[in-house]
Amino acid sequence: MSLELQQVLLAFASTILFILTLAKVAPRLKLIDIPDQRKLHAGNVPLVGGLAIFLTLLLCTTIFGHKDGGVLSENDDTLAVFLLAAGVLVALGVVDDRKHLSVFTRTTIEIIVALIVIEGLDLRMRHLGDLVGTGHIYLAGWLAYPFTIVCIFGIVNAFNMLDGMDGLLSVIVLITIIAFHLFTGIDPGLISLTVGAALVAFLISNLRLAPFIPKTFLGDAGSKLLGFIVVALILTVTSAQIAGVKYIQPVTALYLVGLPLFDMAFTTLRRVYDRASPFRSDRTHIHHLMQALGLSNQRSLIIIGSIGIGFPFLGLMLHKSGAAAPYQFYIFVGCFILYCVLMSQAWQIAERYQDVIARAGTTGNPEVWEQTIK
Repeated sequence: MSLELQQVLLAFASTILFILTLAKVAPRLKLIDIPDQRKLHAGNVPLVGGLAIFLTLLLCTTIFGHKDGGVLSENDDTLAVFLLAAGVLVALGVVDDRKHLSVFTRTTIEIIVALIVIEGLDLRMRHLGDLVGTGHIYLAGWLAYPFTIVCIFGIVNAFNMLDGMDGLLSVIVLITIIAFHLFTGIDPGLISLTVGAALVAFLISNLRLAPFIPKTFLGDAGSKLLGFIVVALILTVTSAQIAGVKYIQPVTALYLVGLPLFDMAFTTLRRVYDRASPFRSDRTHIHHLMQALGLSNQRSLIIIGSIGIGFPFLGLMLHKSGAAAPYQFYIFVGCFILYCVLMSQAWQIAERYQDVIARAGTTGNPEVWEQTIK
């Protein structure tokens, strides 16, 4: 049996076992998601999926870390820093799932996590490439430091914000990991194989694909862990400081996280436009839009998943065709503008649809939609 297959099987089986065990103790740990006006799921659901994935990651890196040559696990020091930072994020997420910490507390600890990565790996995002066609952009040390913090903080929270519908974030992260290896040409290593297999196991629980496995959610611990894993992988291939080789340009990496970044940016801009706090939790993300349009979770997952595939596919075509960095950047900005326009129009339709339903006092009436689009 190959080493890779051993890693996948252990990750899958251990995630299932951790979910079964943690789901039983979740009520005593107060890791339960209770429905409210913003959370519309049925019944109390254990928030232990992310914790199960992290424990699986710890188990697999302990057993296979010294045998693996992946970009994050080829060096013991790199792997240790990665696991330490991930562990702090998971601990933050667990406490936040229990007690709902303040924005200041969450932000402070997430910045500390970024500092662990920056100092532990001596990492700075100094070279951004020729983004706008005026020459290569190099950031001075005093500017590269906060810029790297913003990159880590932003991507972690972009993935956290996208976690609001069964299966959605897991599918997007799986797409991102696959696209990551297609972009870079790197063979999947310990981290990718472990996380990928663990996510498949979690989806069986989250989507209730097996009756004997209880339904669980990732929780903030899981969504932030997955966002951190993605940004850690991106940093390894866009900076020669970690992997020793710069596999892709920073602008190309934007396409790997296109949907989470677009969703976070559009939602934040919409909140600011409505004079609300950009940090306020609400129902204005893309998965909430699908629900407001009356689509089922299954159809919403297919539609959003297709959009999620679209950005990496476009980026991969540009990358493989050798498109210059400025072209990649301007196309990415153009995609964001188009996304904002389409989302704004879709929200107007959804609001009119919901208004007609409320006034008609009915759902499932075909005439409701006809009234909405007139």
